[in-house]
Amino acid sequence: MIEIIDIREIKIIGDINMIMFNKLPYFVILQEKKYKINVDFRNMISFENKVQDKSVDKSKKIEYGLRHFYPAFFYVENYNKLLYNPQLYKEACEKLMWFYKCGRDDYHKTKGNGKGNNKQIYSYEYDDEYIYGAFLEQYRIDLAYNRVHWWKFKALLKSLKDDTEFVKIKGYRAYTGKDENMLELREYWELPKPVEEQERINKIYEALK
Repeated sequence: MIEIIDIREIKIIGDINMIMFNKLPYFVILQEKKYKINVDFRNMISFENKVQDKSVDKSKKIEYGLRHFYPAFFYVENYNKLLYNPQLYKEACEKLMWFYKCGRDDYHKTKGNGKGNNKQIYSYEYDDEYIYGAFLEQYRIDLAYNRVHWWKFKALLKSLKDDTEFVKIKGYRAYTGKDENMLELREYWELPKPVEEQERINKIYEALK
């Protein structure tokens, strides 16, 4: 039987400037008013996927992100009121991007894989089973039942051990050497439509402009 544990008890090694010395945010301030936010990792993954979907209009991407991030703006009538307040709308977009970047100003400058190149080496869509399995194996966190804060999810994702299947797959995709066996594995695990990490971040920025 799978044991469901309180994820708040887990100690992680992550981004020191935010996670270790500051409380995880559950609210943001917009025009001197506190707004509750949807911090669940599923919400941010859905937002990222929506932004990368070329079939979705830019305005709809922004609307999706804001309405699902701010419960106060979820209903259409409330979202429409937000549109009539340009300054509030601008601040809401900025705070959404701030949260997506885990509060790091340098997030867009970092490499997505830590291997010296900027190629995308994992996908929430294609690697969901391996991410799920890795979290269950290493942290005993069942992502199907636990609500995990986005910042904590990202830190835990970065801290997965090399012996998990997910990290092995990332290693195959990041390989740049000449070993034939590794090249075969890289080809086998290649993502269908690789998107560079920087391009992914740029799309998020562009959608919120």
